[in-house]
Amino acid sequence: MQEENFDFDDWMKDMAGTDENKNEVCSAVTDENSYEEKIARLEEIVSLLEKGEVSLEKSMELFQEGVELSNLCAKQLSKVESTIEKLMENGERVDFSKTVDSDAR
Repeated sequence: MQEENFDFDDWMKDMAGTDENKNEVCSAVTDENSYEEKIARLEEIVSLLEKGEVSLEKSMELFQEGVELSNLCAKQLSKVESTIEKLMENGERVDFSKTVDSDAR
């Protein structure tokens, strides 16, 4: 029996290409959630993966969701950082609750 090597990059491409998996992940990962909600979901994913009680397939789905959430959080933080840098340069007053919420959604 020949052992088959698992190629993670190929698997990620396959996962991204299938409509069924894309819809499943996209429904769980949206940019409409608050930063705090995304972080809470990331913490939940990490906890599930650390326990090691989910199947390999489910682990990979959770990992993919976590990567997407992480990217969304990084994008959101970058926007906030950019706003803060502009404030520091211009000395303008900005209502952060409106700026952050409207940029994040």
